[in-house]
Amino acid sequence: MPIIDAHHHLLNPERITYPFLEFLPELDRFIGPEELGGLLAAAGVDATICVQAADSEDETAFMLEQRAVAPFIAGVIGWVPLRDPRSTRAALERHRAGGSRLVGIRHLIHDETDPDWIIQPNVLDSLQLLAEADLTFDLSAFQPRHLEHVETIVAAAPELDVVICHFGMPSTDVDAWEPWATPFAQAATHPRCAVKVSGLDMYRGGCDAHGFRPYFAHALEHFGTERMIWASNWPVSLRGAGYGELLETAREVLSDCDANAHQEIFGGNANRIYGLGL
Repeated sequence: MPIIDAHHHLLNPERITYPFLEFLPELDRFIGPEELGGLLAAAGVDATICVQAADSEDETAFMLEQRAVAPFIAGVIGWVPLRDPRSTRAALERHRAGGSRLVGIRHLIHDETDPDWIIQPNVLDSLQLLAEADLTFDLSAFQPRHLEHVETIVAAAPELDVVICHFGMPSTDVDAWEPWATPFAQAATHPRCAVKVSGLDMYRGGCDAHGFRPYFAHALEHFGTERMIWASNWPVSLRGAGYGELLETAREVLSDCDANAHQEIFGGNANRIYGLGL
């Protein structure tokens, strides 16, 4: 089974507006697949999934263009206007024409002022369209309220695979996990909900296997190895660690897991859930 990085970004600020670059000015430049390719080769990563970083159809088009020239990009998680189901359907038809590798959709719900944005009736109707198109939905859950909405999402679209990004952004203090820990565990009760074990360096201040271990243990307890997906969150994660260090830290944290579990977490689950066919 190939090793798959299930969440990274490519950036083209001259073409697309990325709101988060206000806080990360060092990334305000073109970052393309050529820059990532060498890091993948050095780390032994075989394939990736490129994920949207702006609520923009132009960015979806940009990522699909990059995928056409970078064979290691096995799939793209893009953006479509979920607020309007008719526009969602039309956008899916545009972006999936010609056998493109659009495998999922994400919306930056953490940038919405309404924490309940994702459970608007029209948005839920659009999520059902994703399920009908065999696309996943990446849940950009940056607060416990977002995790609580998994219940509503799976009720509205029971065939939709929902993938929580970056552990659902837990507290940096393992002694003060609530209110994150309970809705995270509740989300895991839904068999079509998975979690990307990524992003800890963003709020832990770097790679630290000892510091990461409680978060991975919580995910293992509730999601199991069959619904955990490793991802780098490159290049955002370069603020705290190098690419290879992110992968090796995750491997160290999961060193007690058997070889089959490693195959699932570091590639098999992403391959299955996103339908990559690798």
